[in-house]
Amino acid sequence: MPAQLSENAIEPLIPILRSQAIPSWERFGMDRLAVTAKTLKQFQAQSPPELMRTSVKKRIGKRVTSRNKRDFNNTNSFLERWPEDDQATFRFPTLVFIVEGQADFHVADYVIHCPQHHFLLFGTGVPRPAGNRPHLEGRNLNRQNCSVLWFFAPAGTRSVISYICHSEGAKHRCEGYRVVHRPAIIHLYQLVIEEFERQTTGHKDVSSQLFEAFLHLFLRELQEGNFHLSGHSSNRNVEESSSSIGQTLQYIKTHLNRPLTADSVAQFAYMSRSSFLQYFKRETGQTFHEFVTQQRMQEAGRLLSEGYWSISYVCKHIGLRPTQFGVQFKKHFGVPPSEFRSLRSKKI
Repeated sequence: MPAQLSENAIEPLIPILRSQAIPSWERFGMDRLAVTAKTLKQFQAQSPPELMRTSVKKRIGKRVTSRNKRDFNNTNSFLERWPEDDQATFRFPTLVFIVEGQADFHVADYVIHCPQHHFLLFGTGVPRPAGNRPHLEGRNLNRQNCSVLWFFAPAGTRSVISYICHSEGAKHRCEGYRVVHRPAIIHLYQLVIEEFERQTTGHKDVSSQLFEAFLHLFLRELQEGNFHLSGHSSNRNVEESSSSIGQTLQYIKTHLNRPLTADSVAQFAYMSRSSFLQYFKRETGQTFHEFVTQQRMQEAGRLLSEGYWSISYVCKHIGLRPTQFGVQFKKHFGVPPSEFRSLRSKKI
C-alpha cells in the first residue's frame, strides 16, 4: 500500500526537499550543479561550481564484468565494476543533493569534493562509487560526516526512486527507497537528465525550470503519500512495470528526428545491444529496424496527409536524408512522397 503519513510520522525526505533542496535550487540553480565526466580535464572544462573542489585519485583494482544481484527490472545495476575501488559503471544516471557536510565521490580517476547544498549528476558511462563505503576521503573518513539525497529512474520500473544515505566516519548506512510512479514526474525527470547531459544551446534556462518543477512535484507526491517504501507492498500492478518495452517504444516514437541506432536505444534501456535486440524482437514481434522504419513512415504519412509540410521538413522531422526517405517511403506506401501527398490532398 502507499505510505500513509500522519502528524506524528512525517516522511523524512519532505523537510529535506522543502527546506533545503528546493530553496537551494531556486536561489542558485545551475550554479550549484555539475555533471561528472570520464576524465578530470573534461570535468574541469565545464567550469564546475566554485566551491566544488577536485583531487586526483587513480584506481588501484582491476575491472570486472559485473554479474551482481538483479535489483531493478530483473537487470544488473552495474555494467562493470572495480571492487577494490568500490567503483562501478551503472546502467542509469543518478542525481544527488548534498544535504549535510561534504561528500567525497571517487569518480573515474579523480575525486569530487561536493559541499553541502550542491547537486551532482553522475552521468552515463562514467564510473562512480558503488555505494558500499562512506562518501568520505582522506582525513574526512575519520572525523567528518555527510548525508546525501539520491534520485534515479531504472528503465522499465516506470518510477523515480529516491533515498538518503548517511556517512559518519567509517560507518555508512542507507534508508529505504521511496518509489514514485506518477508518469508526469518520470517524464520530467528523464527530460531533466537529458538536458543536463546534452548541454545544448540554451539548456541552462530549460534545465533550471524543468528541475524546479520536478522537485515540487516529487515533494507533493511525498506529502500526499503517493509512494511506497522498498520492502513494502504496493497496490499498483507489479506486472505493469516489469518490462521496459513500453518506455522504450515511447522513447523511439518521441525521438524519430535523432539517429536511432540499436546501440543508443539499448543504452537508454540500460541493456547490452545483443540482449536488447533479442528482447525487442520477442516483445514486439518486429526487429528493431523494422519498428523504427514503420514509426518513421507512419509519421511521414501523417505529415504529408495534412498537406502543410514540405518533404524536406518531413525528412528532418523523422531523421532521414532525402534519398533514404524516398526509398523507404516508396517501399512502405508503394508510391513516392510527392505522389502520396497529391493523392491524399485530392481525397480531402
